Amino acid sequence: MMSGEEETNNSVRISNLLASKFEEFWQNCDSYLYKVAKGGRSSGKSTTIGIRIPFEMMRTPVNALIVRKVANTLAESVYEQICEGIDMLGVGHLWKRSKNPLQLTYIPFGTKIIFRGADDPSKLKSIKTSKHPIAILWIEELAEFKTEEEVSIIVKSVVRGVLPEGLRYSVFYSYNPPKRKQSWVNKVFNSAFIPENTYVHHSTTYDNPFLSDEALEDIEYTREHNELKWKWESLGEAIGGGIIPFNNLTFRKISDDEIRSFDNIRQGLDFGYAADPCAFVRMHYDKTRRKLYIFDEYYKVKQSNRQIAEWLTSKGYHHTITTADSAEPKSIDEIKSYGVRITGASKGPGSVETGEKWLDDLEEIIIDPIRCPHTASEYENIDYAVDRFSEISNRLDDKDNHSIDATRYGVESDIGKRAPIVPDMVSFGNLM
Repeated sequence: MMSGEEETNNSVRISNLLASKFEEFWQNCDSYLYKVAKGGRSSGKSTTIGIRIPFEMMRTPVNALIVRKVANTLAESVYEQICEGIDMLGVGHLWKRSKNPLQLTYIPFGTKIIFRGADDPSKLKSIKTSKHPIAILWIEELAEFKTEEEVSIIVKSVVRGVLPEGLRYSVFYSYNPPKRKQSWVNKVFNSAFIPENTYVHHSTTYDNPFLSDEALEDIEYTREHNELKWKWESLGEAIGGGIIPFNNLTFRKISDDEIRSFDNIRQGLDFGYAADPCAFVRMHYDKTRRKLYIFDEYYKVKQSNRQIAEWLTSKGYHHTITTADSAEPKSIDEIKSYGVRITGASKGPGSVETGEKWLDDLEEIIIDPIRCPHTASEYENIDYAVDRFSEISNRLDDKDNHSIDATRYGVESDIGKRAPIVPDMVSFGNLM
């Protein structure tokens, strides 16, 4: 009997089935546990995975589980997508198709592709197959899941036991990025910090050479009349509310030589305790070029004032004035008693918006993601707040912004006495 790979290679050439953009994705599938395909709509993500899964199953005797958030969407989405992939491979005669129950069986091995909804992810914990292990998982439309924990439950139900020799796990995620940068899926995969076992591939609608002329005309119409919608739908960009905070960010290594040359040091501290971390940042402000360098951080939960002071002293940072959140004067006094130079920030109406705007107006904010991973993550993922009427605020989300607040405090003296930004008044229509 010919192996699935040999028979597939004799039937069709895989390269003829893939958009050129996805050749790299295909080549990397064997090298990573997690394969993430994200991007614009109709870019070819699901088509590629729909070919890849039966291809992998024809090489090794394992079962596959394909999941979407809602069960009643399976039959007319991922099931048909896998069937199309099988037909594109030219191996339809080797697969048995069933819609009741919804599954596909690879006849030579007797292995199955099982389809499940994850309306309640915990129900998937007990899913088992007797003869062959479930070693392939595809979660389609990943962004439909509200939390990363929901997805983790599903993954752990598959990637758990030791597989027989020669077999390996293979996990696929695919999704169109949500608008909000604060969406968990954007924060995890639109990041400078991707785990070594994860490959992230981004594609746009323009990477799909098989789109009709009519579809392309519709895309161009959207681009001309609603550019933000086009960026989200076709380019797969997390556009937030349409305004991107901090488009002046640069993430790169800041060398020891650079740090030794810094002579305009700023330090800021945002207090936290239980769930909220204490966040300290050490910076250099280049006034001439209007560039801010963030090159060290302290970011921990449940830190006492004594522990904060000890860390600052151990780093030699206690000699430089630190500007801290003035909402905790007792904490400031205690830290000062340990020999640390520290003062409270001067808060006032509009000071938050003024500070955020000052940072956004800088020529460049350079953050070392190795020395300051939490700070880099906050700046990378922050978005503008949305009020209860879905209107964009002129303030950043007051969530996961501890390092950003510490930055504002640290550069307070540089911001100067500008006129405060008065928050927009909320309009309630004709209620009065």
